[in-house]
Amino acid sequence: MFNEWFIFALLSPAIFAVVNLLDDNLLKHLYRTPFFGAIISGFLGLLPLLGLFFFPFQMPPLFIIFLALGSGFLTIIYYFYYFKALEVEVPSIVVALFAWTSAITPFLAHFLLGEKLSVNEIVGFIIVLSASIALSVTDIKRFRFSKAFYLIFFASTIYAIVAILQKTVYEQVDFFSGYVFFATGLSLGSLFLSIVFKEGRKFYGNLKKIFKKWFGVLLLVEIVGIAAELTNNLAISKGSVSLVKVVEGIQPMIVLLFALLLYPFLPKYFREAAEGEKIKKFILMGIIVVGLYFIQMG
Repeated sequence: MFNEWFIFALLSPAIFAVVNLLDDNLLKHLYRTPFFGAIISGFLGLLPLLGLFFFPFQMPPLFIIFLALGSGFLTIIYYFYYFKALEVEVPSIVVALFAWTSAITPFLAHFLLGEKLSVNEIVGFIIVLSASIALSVTDIKRFRFSKAFYLIFFASTIYAIVAILQKTVYEQVDFFSGYVFFATGLSLGSLFLSIVFKEGRKFYGNLKKIFKKWFGVLLLVEIVGIAAELTNNLAISKGSVSLVKVVEGIQPMIVLLFALLLYPFLPKYFREAAEGEKIKKFILMGIIVVGLYFIQMG
């Protein structure tokens, strides 16, 4: 019988794989900019707060509120760099490179919390690093990396911090109470991007142009995204954050598999299935999962 956290941990990458493929197309045909994608995700991420009418709510200590808000805010920054990476790379590669999150987490814990690194964690880190570099090299002769590599390295560090913050929050309060402030933090992140940056300030005008025609589509896509975030947060709240991140390692393979299955019916929307080196991608993604397993063993 599977543990409850494991079921949520399996559901999360499957739903996120759908989100990744939708985001890839929305960015090109509707969002147009990473700012729009990140900002609308944060504002519509407030929808779970409707649960306040149905579920009991516990006011957490001030410090926990701050951590939950911070995790939501940083998630929007991570979303921005995720969309930036999708501008220059196919979804499965983008997601595969996010294995850096799991590889970086033990090192962050070492430097920030003083935790010791095990041999397995170091070996796992080297495996993930090597496979990620192999996935990212676009010109082996000149050893040139995909532009997404650098964006994702920064985003993965942010996401690793988010995971640590989330786990700390859910160890102190019930899931829904913690998620309320996480969702609020998402909206604060969107507000920040839409006020501080010139491109972000165009969001409201752009939304007005497409609101009537596309609002139903945007809402449906964001509901799928919220479902992915909810299952991910539930998995983290109920299980080991390291184990959850290991299971998430299968996500790029699911993305590529979905793209290959749907490409014959909708070739225009699954560009990744048209690219070569699919076997190489699957092998390297599998090696990344092995590296994540070593990290978990540590």
